[in-house]
Amino acid sequence: MKLVILALALAGSASASDCLYLIEADYRDIAGEPWLSRSEVYYIATDFMLVSAVPEAMSGVRFAKPLDASFEAPGDYVIVHISGPEGVLSAAELGPVMLQRGGIALVRLSGGIPEPFLGRGLHLLQPLRPISLDHAQAFVPPMRGYDDYVADIVAAVSEAGFQGFIQHLQDYGTRYSSTDSYDTAAAWVRDTIEGYGIDAELQYFSMGSYDCENVVAEKPGLTYPDKIYIICGHLDCTSPSPYSNAPGADDNASGSAAVVEAARVMSAYNFKYTIRFLCFGGEEQGLYGSAYYADQASSAGDDILGVVNLDMILYGPPGQNVFWVPYNSQSTGLGLAVDAICDTYVPALNVLPEYNPGLTASDHASFWNEGYTAVLGIEHEVYGNPYYHQTSDILSNYMSYFPFGTNCARGAIATIAYLAEPLGPTGTGESQWDPVDEPLDVLSIGPNPASLMIEASLTAPGGMSVELAMFDMAGRLISSQEVQCAGGIQSFGIGIGDLPDGVFFLRASGGGMSDFLRFVVAH
Repeated sequence: MKLVILALALAGSASASDCLYLIEADYRDIAGEPWLSRSEVYYIATDFMLVSAVPEAMSGVRFAKPLDASFEAPGDYVIVHISGPEGVLSAAELGPVMLQRGGIALVRLSGGIPEPFLGRGLHLLQPLRPISLDHAQAFVPPMRGYDDYVADIVAAVSEAGFQGFIQHLQDYGTRYSSTDSYDTAAAWVRDTIEGYGIDAELQYFSMGSYDCENVVAEKPGLTYPDKIYIICGHLDCTSPSPYSNAPGADDNASGSAAVVEAARVMSAYNFKYTIRFLCFGGEEQGLYGSAYYADQASSAGDDILGVVNLDMILYGPPGQNVFWVPYNSQSTGLGLAVDAICDTYVPALNVLPEYNPGLTASDHASFWNEGYTAVLGIEHEVYGNPYYHQTSDILSNYMSYFPFGTNCARGAIATIAYLAEPLGPTGTGESQWDPVDEPLDVLSIGPNPASLMIEASLTAPGGMSVELAMFDMAGRLISSQEVQCAGGIQSFGIGIGDLPDGVFFLRASGGGMSDFLRFVVAH
């Protein structure tokens, strides 16, 4: 599969000789090439990237096609996420459209961006920001047996309480980032989470003409306090009348309400790993709150293992009620883990993990920019939602789709709780943690590394049909086969002689459950 790469020019030290390039290649195939290490990456999608480099660095790159010989700074450009032809016309109001590909346009700004900018057919204006590839690490979450505590946490999620949080946030009338109502809503989220016994604070950042705030709360881990998992969503919203009537029930009271509900149910448990509960401001203006938070976390050296970002989880028409989980290359393991964990603890939820690094119109992208592992959790029919960015984005319009929204929240909460490893209810010690074996469990893969054949040992109920699927680190399906389990522990041989050297995943799924392990091929 080909990607298209747009190469800009050296960020932060651009000169008049810098140039904007179009380069066609698959990033997953060119990662590590010398010319990339001399470049600054700004945007990665499944079919294009934005990269900066001085022209000399692009010499000999056969995919290079100059687009703009007068590039000076990334601040002169925006990525515009569009929903159709009228979005391209709206984008052109900002300046020349340098490229339009699928759902995005690259615009060179002719001036500033009006506040608010209400162009038709637009989802988000995203300032061009650098992506740290040097620090991007592919973290593969550890998978273990069934955990009764996680099941208890998921069972404690209250649909009525979740809906109540959404309604409360909707009742502010608007939560547009520059309004007093947003400030009041942020203070309410902070105070509510603090009421559950979790330390919370407001983190202020500049939005140019005004300051805005994130809500940051933390439950320290007892075993690994410096290793962190995050559940987050953005608290702000917008509409054609952003200063007075932007209820934002789905976008994104739903994600923020899930964060508050996560804090409520997880406050009663101790965990091995630290959990942070975050609600961001400034998302609708271009991910400003999460960009500030992620930059500060990276500068502080925070060891963030995984982020689940929730943004719009209420719209699920019959037959289309799918929890979509886009991920990028270093987040493949987390994306597959969300699927496996939801299969086990929220089996009614249909989860669709997908390699989609170009879907950057929400706060997970700010963590991708800093090299952290993160995924988005969102309704699959987001672009068909008739209430999106409208004054009609109110809870009553989504009531017929429940429990879809609650199950999305449960899936995210299950994922964070499972990965953070609950030790038991507050006041209990680690020695009391005694998980029960999972009905479907990949126990081992051997030899590991392997060259020609692996043997996968798994346990599953008798009579269950199990799919054994192999994926590469980018989440691409390599092969799959169906096996029948007789009960207890069984082993199955799988040929891998045609695979190149590298790291791969084997996923076993069946009966609404799944589990996976990784293995290494070394010839």
